[in-house]
Order: sequence, then structure tokens, then C-alpha cells
Amino acid sequence: MPTNLAAMLRTCLLLLLCIAGSRQLSITEFAVPSAVEAGRNAELQCHTESERVEYVKWWWTPLYVPLDDRDKIQLYQRMPGQPAELLVKNVEIKENDTIVLLNLKSTDSGIYECEVSVAGATEEARKHQDLIVFSNGTDLQLNVSKIEDGPDEDEDEDVLVLCEAHDVTPQPELSIFVNGEEVANVTQYVSGGEHGLYDVYVNATLSDDDAEDAEIRCELFFENRNISHPPYEEKIIYTTDGVDGLRACLWILNIAAIVQLYSYSVLNS
Repeated sequence: MPTNLAAMLRTCLLLLLCIAGSRQLSITEFAVPSAVEAGRNAELQCHTESERVEYVKWWWTPLYVPLDDRDKIQLYQRMPGQPAELLVKNVEIKENDTIVLLNLKSTDSGIYECEVSVAGATEEARKHQDLIVFSNGTDLQLNVSKIEDGPDEDEDEDVLVLCEAHDVTPQPELSIFVNGEEVANVTQYVSGGEHGLYDVYVNATLSDDDAEDAEIRCELFFENRNISHPPYEEKIIYTTDGVDGLRACLWILNIAAIVQLYSYSVLNS
């Protein structure tokens, strides 16, 4: 009986040690925003209650780099008996291993990871979170102009709606609305992508009757549900008096050039 009791006590002691070790390894506070507007700062929090920390490190895996080059980059570390250290620029240190990313750009998008090691532990504790930087770029440009009759049943002139946005991140979508109803038949082109910046163009052809005195609106949005922002939109009330044929021709030539460049890149890829 005493032997069995001693074995039970040893088992309980081992369990308590395992529980204590698991508590030492846990990251008690971790916070990384999922989406931040370009130009703003982002605070990244990582904290453990253990007093036997060997090190705390922050890592970043960039999003907009080729897969072969997508390695983790160390941002921060704290070692026992040494001051906390930053290994990159545009980052500030706060208390409790919290860091602040300053003046975010599209290229700062990626995975941010905190790593904690405790003395005597066999493995590290890690937590990570995706962070996406978003921007509507150089704002929307909307143009509505009359063109020659298109492929429809009437012989009246049609109305061409053109909308574009530049240096947007991440890749966006554009929609056209007439009096609050989305136009289903649109053509959209996307170019760019280097450093996470995109140019996007959308156009639609309306009948003159549908467009006259109507509110025509172009809206930019992101499919990523973590991105929350005020409406990115541009709208006008279309009237025949507001037609600018030359401007429409220039926009058409611009879109044609983009399509040609896109087709060339696809054929040569």
C-alpha cells in the first residue's frame, strides 16, 4: 500500500509539473489587427506572465514577395539581462513586448508572429495573425459620355460609363450603379500587382433613356471582410448638357492600351 501511494504521489507531481510548464509556455495576451489603412500605425501585443522567459521575438512574413523569397524577417527581440532590440526601421517599442508599426504601406502586409521561449521548456510558444494594409489609392475617377449607338435595338446614341482607380491595395473590385441599382453587364480590367498596388478599370454601356437625369455611381470595395472603411465612391447626375466627347475618347484609348498590354503579358507569360 505505501508503494502504491508513493507511485500515485509521483504521478500527481509529474502532472503538476507538466501543468506548470504549459502555463509558463502560454502567451496570455496577443493582438494583431487584421486590417489597417495605409498611412496609419498598428500596435502588436504579445505578453506572457512567466518570469523565466529566455526570449521574446516578433517575426514578419511579407505577403507581396515571390513564394521562393517569402522568408520570415525578425523585427524584435528581448533577451534576459539585455534591453529590447529592434532589427528593422519604422517600428517603435512599447512596454511588455508590444511593438508599433509606423506609417504602414502596402508592402507591410503579411503574417506577424510572436515567439516566446521559457527556460527549461522543450519548445517555444507561438501565435500569429495575418495583417492586410488597405488603401483606395489615388481616389476614383468617373466619366460619363455619349457615344455612337451600340449593339442594341434602338438607333439612339448610347452612354458610356468609365471608372478607374490607381495604386489600390489589396486588389479591389469596382461596381457601377444607376439610381442605386447595380449594373450587371460591365467589363473590368486589372493591372499591376507589384508591391501590392493595383490599377483597376471598369466600363458599362447604358441606353440614353436609362442614363438621362440618373444618378450614376462608381464604388470601390474589397472582398476581404476584415477590411472596414467608409464608402469609396464617386457619383454624378448625368445630363446631356454634361457630355464631354473628347474626354470619353481619351478614356477609351486608355482602356484599349491597358487591354493590349494585358493581352501581351498573358501571351508572353
